Amino acid sequence: MRNDWDPPGRGPPDEALHSAALAARLGLPFDPAPRRNFETAVPLEGAGGVAPLAAAIRAGRVAMLEDGVSRRLLIAPRAEDAGRLAEALAQAPGLVSRLTVTTPSAIRRSLTESGAGQLVDHAVSGLDRAHPDWSARRLLTPAQAAFFLVAAMLVALALWQAGWLVVQIFNIAIGILFLALIMLRLLAISVALERSFRPSPPLDADRARLPVYSLLVPLYDEAHMVADLARALGRLDWPKERLDIKFIVEERDRATRRALERLGLGPPFEILIVPDRAPRTKPKALDFALPLARGRFVTVYDAEDRPDPGQLLEAYLAFEAGDDRLACIQAPLLVDNDDVNGLTALYAMEYSMQFDGVLPTLVALDMPLPLGGTSNHFRIEALRAVGGWDPYNVTEDADLGIRFARCGYRSGTITRPTYEEAPRTTRLWLKQRTRWLKGWMQTFLVHMRHPIRLWRAIGSRRTLGFLLTGFGTVVAAAIHPVYIASALALVIDPTVIWRVGSPLAAAVIFLNVFNFVAGYVAFALLSRATLRLRHKKRQPGVLPFLPGYWLLLSLACYRALFQLIIAPHLWEKTQHHGRGRRRNRDGAGGAAGSLRPHPAP
Repeated sequence: MRNDWDPPGRGPPDEALHSAALAARLGLPFDPAPRRNFETAVPLEGAGGVAPLAAAIRAGRVAMLEDGVSRRLLIAPRAEDAGRLAEALAQAPGLVSRLTVTTPSAIRRSLTESGAGQLVDHAVSGLDRAHPDWSARRLLTPAQAAFFLVAAMLVALALWQAGWLVVQIFNIAIGILFLALIMLRLLAISVALERSFRPSPPLDADRARLPVYSLLVPLYDEAHMVADLARALGRLDWPKERLDIKFIVEERDRATRRALERLGLGPPFEILIVPDRAPRTKPKALDFALPLARGRFVTVYDAEDRPDPGQLLEAYLAFEAGDDRLACIQAPLLVDNDDVNGLTALYAMEYSMQFDGVLPTLVALDMPLPLGGTSNHFRIEALRAVGGWDPYNVTEDADLGIRFARCGYRSGTITRPTYEEAPRTTRLWLKQRTRWLKGWMQTFLVHMRHPIRLWRAIGSRRTLGFLLTGFGTVVAAAIHPVYIASALALVIDPTVIWRVGSPLAAAVIFLNVFNFVAGYVAFALLSRATLRLRHKKRQPGVLPFLPGYWLLLSLACYRALFQLIIAPHLWEKTQHHGRGRRRNRDGAGGAAGSLRPHPAP
């Protein structure tokens, strides 16, 4: 029987029926739920540790069940192995009493449940043990703490001695950094316009040779989202028998787990339960699942995501066209509820600018890519080589992008998008943006622990790119109130620029107002260019509210700095509505089959 979220003709094979028939043919007992009568399940081979456990789970073929007194060998043989197994049983009939046939899913589930403690310990501490300098577990190293203390003392002394002169010099330095970000956005306009004349690449691939693709889907408090999510993932254009879809659920989130179980999902879907252990973050859940991913490639989706059906194929073809140093492909994220209110409209413009403008520009400049938190596709060997995600970094995607660059890998972009939901209220938006900016602060502090090492690893141009998109993003968010106040002062009294008392003060006011106007113009032009790529238009009447949006951004930045000090690893969950959203329902080709699709219906 085909489940209603599966596309026609692509229902999952019945594992239990196949395994039961094979057990009957071999004269062996069959048990679809073998852990009922045993305490633990362990790998047949390996001297302990996460590596042999993870390998046995990925294979899903054999495990040893133990209850403290007796043991029983659990197997899930392939059909092609039946002949050799029958010969072995004929030569050693005593094996029959020690063997039980079950499904690969049951073996994976038994081993995962028994080894959950090892897996979560590796997820929490693996990166910190292997590369402590890359972990955000500590906020500051002793050297950084001493540096910031000395810097604060010097700034205080300078302010005491020179007062406003120091403030003006800082303002000019920040203004130059802000201006560099504006130049990046202006350059992104030309990249977006060039891409508008480039057709999407065809999805020509030999379906018989496609590898296994793993999809990691971390969920928390998303019971109302899982049915739509399962339907969206079921529409992906990839052979169902070569998909490995893992819903990763926190142990204490019983509602989401029950919602998934009610769907009755079979292969390729799997539910992983993460033991309740701090830090309670999305990257910790991803690190729990990463050793168990069976694919050659792996991607991440969130609860509200509706990926274009051709996205996996486009990412795979991009990997095949690149070399082994191409570690990550970022798919664009598009907002599909931009018409709810002004906040969602401005959020949609931001996303459009970032994923269809800025990121392709950074790829063209060969600079580190600040990845999005979802729809990034990885070569799994490269992802494991750099240590996976940092469970203590609340913007794990941005951190991973710079870590790839430090290890000599590259990132790229594709065109087929994932549709997402923008936060509908200021409260939700503020929590989400606070987390992002706090994570950027964490990422900057982590990778600037040894700035000389960073520079030697990635070179001058990439280091400048990291400083611009990392540190520059935080500084730009913080300075908006100063720029808006300067612009208002000049509008109220245009003569103020001649009455400030010094040429330096006048230059500061001019630079502030220029950056405010230039930032506004760059936002308007780049958002228009990138939205046109998708045959979309801005919601009317929202641009005049952009300064207010920037003030909210500054509030989130100050809130992030406060949280960085008192609760650096706090993960403020973004709640999703789900119902009433417009979704891409256009079948296998999808509305985003080309670079310039029609809007989602």
